[in-house]
Amino acid sequence: KKPGDGKKPGDDKKPGDGKKPGDGKKPGDGKPPGDGTNPPVGGEVPRIPVTIEDGKIVIDDGNGGEDGTGTDEDGGIATGNVPGMTDAGTASQSGQSTVSTMLRLGDGAIIVTVVCNGQNYTAGVTDTVAVANAALTPEQIQLAADGETIEIKVEVTDISQSVPQQDKEAVESAIEEYQSEIPGLTHGMYIDISVFIRVGEGDWNAIRKTGEPIDVVIGIPEELRDKGSAYYIIRAHDGGCDLLHDMDEAEDTITISTDLFSSYAIAYIESDGMHTGAKCGLCHICPTFLGICYFIWLVVILAVIVIFVVLRRKKEEEQKENG
Repeated sequence: KKPGDGKKPGDDKKPGDGKKPGDGKKPGDGKPPGDGTNPPVGGEVPRIPVTIEDGKIVIDDGNGGEDGTGTDEDGGIATGNVPGMTDAGTASQSGQSTVSTMLRLGDGAIIVTVVCNGQNYTAGVTDTVAVANAALTPEQIQLAADGETIEIKVEVTDISQSVPQQDKEAVESAIEEYQSEIPGLTHGMYIDISVFIRVGEGDWNAIRKTGEPIDVVIGIPEELRDKGSAYYIIRAHDGGCDLLHDMDEAEDTITISTDLFSSYAIAYIESDGMHTGAKCGLCHICPTFLGICYFIWLVVILAVIVIFVVLRRKKEEEQKENG
């Protein structure tokens, strides 16, 4: 099976067993994610007017219609295509960073917050409206329209020192399997991506699976940027793994689309040596050796052989003339 086909090399367990990733606690135990603070709702928090169409949230253009989706077609962390819109998608590289966006819906609101728990990478989403539509049911969306405040938190945490053993073993096994298709693939670091929901003043509940995939942007840690020629994300979920390909063209970020939330690993193709596995910039087909297209190496080898044969024949002819 080729990597990235959505099938897991682990067991056949299905996601969505209701357990919170990592610690085995059930969702809704009343403990808030991260530092336990509420997403900010004032100050610099962007407030985006939205409305409902066919049970989904859309940007309100002032006429009750859709004026955009908040996505960034150029990839990376979105700022949206609606004037004045700023997505919850940027985070600093020092300690915990929290960025929120308020979607004003009817008499209520939906607050989408991205929390980055790490000092050497960034995290974000490309579309906060898509996050809300993926995480909430039509009933919850209507609840917000009727005046309730619903909070969604996407939390990205470095768990390299505390990754669950089951997930670690699954990732290591998956990398060995994927190396047959992607030579040089190696592990970089572990992160946890979790989604939490809270309605009003109720308990936080962990969402292990969303109704639709959401696009998450992970900044490549500086210590990994010079090591790899290409980067991937390996998702470990319920004992199995999936290889997720980078969806953007930015050199310093990885964008993935996912609907399962637990442990993830940043993996990369080692950039030096002949086993880089990177596609060359000339033919975009073959791998490279020392950064040079295999076709170039083939031409060079053939040229050397031709020169050798010509020189040998010339030498033989000279020997015959002198003999």
